[in-house]
Order: sequence, then C-alpha cells, then structure tokens
Amino acid sequence: MNKVIDLLMSHRSIRKFKSQPISQEIVEELIGAGQSAATSSFIQACTVTQVTDKDAREKLCEAAASQPYVKESPLFLVFCADMHRHQLACDLHKADMLSGYTEQFLTASIDCALFAQNVLVAAESLGLGGCYIGAIRNKRSGPHS
Repeated sequence: MNKVIDLLMSHRSIRKFKSQPISQEIVEELIGAGQSAATSSFIQACTVTQVTDKDAREKLCEAAASQPYVKESPLFLVFCADMHRHQLACDLHKADMLSGYTEQFLTASIDCALFAQNVLVAAESLGLGGCYIGAIRNKRSGPHS
C-alpha cells in the first residue's frame, strides 16, 4: 500500500480532543483541500461555516443531542449543501436557474459530503482527527418542533 491508502485505512472517528487551538492558516489549508474535491458540473454547492462563538457552539451542542465534543473541539465546521452560488452564477449571466428538482438536492448533498471528506482526510494527514456530527440535521426548528 502507499501513504494515501494507509491514511484512508487508518481513519477513526475522534471524539476526545486536545485543547490546543488550530491555526487559521491550517483551517484555510483544510478548506482548500475541501474545495479541491470532485463536484458535479463544478457547481461547488457547499457552504462551510467555522463556528467560533461559544454561545453558538452551546446551541449547536444542544441541537446535536448534547454531544459534548461539539463545544469541546478546538475547531467546529458546519458543512451545508447550498445552491446559492449556482443561483448567483445564473443571476450574473442573466440566466434562469432551474430549481425544485431532486437531482439538485442530490448534487448539492453529495458535493457537500465530498467536500467534508476531503477536509477530514486533509486534517488526518496533518495528524489531526475529527468526526462528523449528523445529529444537527435532526433538530427541527419552527412551530412544529
């Protein structure tokens, strides 16, 4: 095997973190690795938010079934499928964006997952670890929550 395959095969979800911060330079490098992921039609339908505000992290922790690593990790990134960039490109070129299709939802979701996977693999290549927090998707907001 080679180094890349060894790295991929050694993946483990990490839920206990050291308290040392991760430099913004490294965060930007990781995001750049995410932006290099394969995308469908180069739409790049993913928005990443770095959550640093303590109160926001507390609320996200609560929304994620009180998983403590949401507030304890030195870096917390939220990856969201987002077709807004595609809309901006259409607006820029005075073109109508087709919307409401299952394919768009799938494209944005898959592109976002590929982006996040590249970020985590890049982090692991630097000796960092992490895990995905899917429970945030389960928290409903609004009148029926």
